[in-house]
Amino acid sequence: MNSVAVVASGMVTGLGFNAPATLAALRAGIGAVGETPWADFASGEPLKGVRVALPQWWQGLGKLADLVAPAIDECLEAAAPEPRAAIPILLGVADPGRAGHIAGLGGQLLDEVESRLELSAHSESRIFPASQVGCGYALMAAHQILNDGKARCCVIAGVDSFLQQDTLDSYRARRRLMTAANSNGFFPGEAGCAILVCSAGGSERDELRVIGFGDAEEPATIDDTKPLRGVGLTRAVKQALVSSGTALKDVAFRVTDLSGEHYKFKEALFAANRLDRGTRAVPLDLWHPIEYLGEIGAAIIPCLLGWTLHAQQYGYAKGPLALCHVGSDDGRRIAMILQFVRSGGGPDG
Repeated sequence: MNSVAVVASGMVTGLGFNAPATLAALRAGIGAVGETPWADFASGEPLKGVRVALPQWWQGLGKLADLVAPAIDECLEAAAPEPRAAIPILLGVADPGRAGHIAGLGGQLLDEVESRLELSAHSESRIFPASQVGCGYALMAAHQILNDGKARCCVIAGVDSFLQQDTLDSYRARRRLMTAANSNGFFPGEAGCAILVCSAGGSERDELRVIGFGDAEEPATIDDTKPLRGVGLTRAVKQALVSSGTALKDVAFRVTDLSGEHYKFKEALFAANRLDRGTRAVPLDLWHPIEYLGEIGAAIIPCLLGWTLHAQQYGYAKGPLALCHVGSDDGRRIAMILQFVRSGGGPDG
């Protein structure tokens, strides 16, 4: 996986309609959580979450395409002079098992996006319906595409929205939404985020290289009654560390999909306590943009990698090495070790 590098990003979120606006707001710690049109039945108050202020707001396939197409377009613009038609789009979306799943999401969304961007379908473009971890599998696919010489760069994008009645009803019934009566929950959100990836060393620009990758299963899922021990995440992080040839003590900070639910905070703590050995130069910071953006599901990995690249380029990262880890409700866990390399030089720091 060490041949893949993130070189640009695109975003449409509750904080902004492009990557520079969203990333500046994240850096400043500005939150977009506010009232939604849906009610919390227990208190009678509006549910809080994050809506993207689209000119016309509705639910369904068209809205998802409107969220992610501009983010993809940002990355295609950044890829110039590479022809747009030569760049595959690898698109992460929600798992089909989620309540409120949109009909046709797997087969039609990519067509909708390509239509908005006036692109012809690339033979390597595809959908990854795996919620939070989908774009992690897309990174693995991009690695293979680049290694096989089928493209010079790829766009990896994710799009999701929890702001649909059936989806909200399902999470509300399982007491997973943050409300006045429940502090162990998340704020529902929506976003479309994308990153441009190329072969490491294949561009004359700053690169955020994925130098380690881990993939594992957690047997004690969030909806299970088994005791949580963080086994899956620990395995995924350990795999990423071993494949990158680094130790967790050398990693300066973590970027994660922690959403406000206690489950993922406990899991992250278990993994860090088991693997963070030796003397550490700086505290192992924990960055989680969902506190500002709401839960954005399948869009989280491009958001995290885009934020990490921005933090390195603008000098507010804690060091050149970062750990990214995410997990889906069904127990799948992905971890990555990220290394920043400045244009024309070696790793920063």
